[in-house]
Amino acid sequence: MPTINCRKFKGEIEKYLCKDQNIFESQLDRAFRMLNIKTKLNRSNIRKKDGYHAADLLFIISLLPLLKISTIHSFCRKHWHHWCVARKDAFYRFKRTPCRWRSFIYMIIIKISEMLQFEKYPLNERYFVIDDSPIPKRGQNIENVSFIYDHSVGRSFLGFSIVTLGLFTGENFYPLDFAYRFGKKRHPKSSEEKIGDPRTISGQMSYEAKHQGKVKLALQMIQRAFDRGIRAGYVLFDSWYAWPSLINSIRNINKNLQVICRLKNTKVLYEYNGKNYRLAELYQKVKSTIKKDSRTGLYLRRVTVPLPGSNEKAVIVFAKGYREPEEDVVKGKNKDKEPKWVAFLSTDTRLHASTIIKKYTKRWTIEVCFKECKQLLALGKDQSNDFNAQVLSTTVSFLRYNILNFLNEKNNATTIGDLFQNLTDESATITYAHRLWDFFRGLFAVALCKIFDLFKIEEQCSYYIDSFNQVLSASRPFRGCET
Repeated sequence: MPTINCRKFKGEIEKYLCKDQNIFESQLDRAFRMLNIKTKLNRSNIRKKDGYHAADLLFIISLLPLLKISTIHSFCRKHWHHWCVARKDAFYRFKRTPCRWRSFIYMIIIKISEMLQFEKYPLNERYFVIDDSPIPKRGQNIENVSFIYDHSVGRSFLGFSIVTLGLFTGENFYPLDFAYRFGKKRHPKSSEEKIGDPRTISGQMSYEAKHQGKVKLALQMIQRAFDRGIRAGYVLFDSWYAWPSLINSIRNINKNLQVICRLKNTKVLYEYNGKNYRLAELYQKVKSTIKKDSRTGLYLRRVTVPLPGSNEKAVIVFAKGYREPEEDVVKGKNKDKEPKWVAFLSTDTRLHASTIIKKYTKRWTIEVCFKECKQLLALGKDQSNDFNAQVLSTTVSFLRYNILNFLNEKNNATTIGDLFQNLTDESATITYAHRLWDFFRGLFAVALCKIFDLFKIEEQCSYYIDSFNQVLSASRPFRGCET
């Protein structure tokens, strides 16, 4: 039986590890605890009937980029039992299980908004941002993989496209929702499509990816965000989504929700001075009156027109000299020619022309999100053939990004990249500390036995070694056995 001295010895170790300087607990551990991840999973009905808890497996999957590991298989081969002792089959079964990940992400965002008090930011400084991003895949056997046309590079690729809705609070950007899109053309060696019943959890994502377009998916996501109580003053999107049907539908969701978007020259007609003009024709009509704006340094012309398909008014701003924020330059690729003029539309007719352009530039936060998620957080890197596993992978990438922004705002860090590097170093320190303990445990056992024999201590030294093991085991991310 352990003695009173042994129990006191164990209590002192526990007291030390409970302090802030506990090196065996990472910031990701604390973020999962602060955001009540386990509770949110239970409320989303994301549970496992037996074995490890869903929160434990989700934590390890979320941790992989910080450990510089790309796959579950690579992680399990390392036998890092200080992180977990689960086998790869437990993770694979979890990834293939259809779950309500969309509800889970919204619960996390609502919790973050409560803790960071999103309401402190004025409504007109909060923005919904819509955009889509290509997710290339090499595997022909991935469920529902198809050829997708990427209008940004002018060619098709094998993979998926994800339409994403995010919230920019004025401080940070948080992905709220996403939906997959399939193309019509499939690889000849790919397996047959598996489109599920939209009334089921497993079939909803694949059904809408097959049968619904980007515009409809974007509108549904905005409606879901409003239904969840998330509010913003403006919706921002680029010219691909700038169709009167989407703009009018957004205005019908809530009259306080305004739209700012970039326009492209299509067959849409705009009424000006009693006549209907296409966008290029309207520009030719007013280009002689363009003047340089002192706030932006651009040549601007503001025109008020009826919103097509609606009784409301809208403002079109023509600009010369406007450039999108710089992207990475690809060697060997010819730079696209800058357009001679661009046009923006705003349903908020109170705004100055320069203000409309400044607000539209907030849309670039979603481009930064896609770039950092792909480079740092393994967005689109999952190699699973199961479509449910692909959905989980995208969900976890956006969950990582939301947690990083949450910690960034809590800790007043500089950038996402710096915080990611700090968390990576922290995870490596924890791994190294546990490996050191495995080495010193044997050394301590020998040393304590010699000390007990030398001083003729009647207690068993094994009790003290067991105390070390018990306390350090309690500091693991999770414990238990798979049944």
